[in-house]
Amino acid sequence: MSPRNPENTHDTRLPPAVTFTSGAELLMRLGIVESITREGVRHIATSEQYAEQWPFGPDKPYPYGTANKALIMATGPFLEFFRSVYKQPGASSTTDRT
Repeated sequence: MSPRNPENTHDTRLPPAVTFTSGAELLMRLGIVESITREGVRHIATSEQYAEQWPFGPDKPYPYGTANKALIMATGPFLEFFRSVYKQPGASSTTDRT
């Protein structure tokens, strides 16, 4: 299959790995988050709030890889973190902050 073939635009297969940029795009495309940027993903990855749960890095279950000088992460664990651990700011919860 050619990547330039317009019939491939609706391909539902997931990539084996994502960067911070492609990961942010994938999260939005799959509807896991409403809006996020690569900087947002990096912030989450380095935040104290998620330090224990973030699955990538030294002494973590999954190492970062590199491709063309960019850090890459296995797609499965990346998506699982955002589906099961990450809480979007302003997401509905039992406590209304209005």
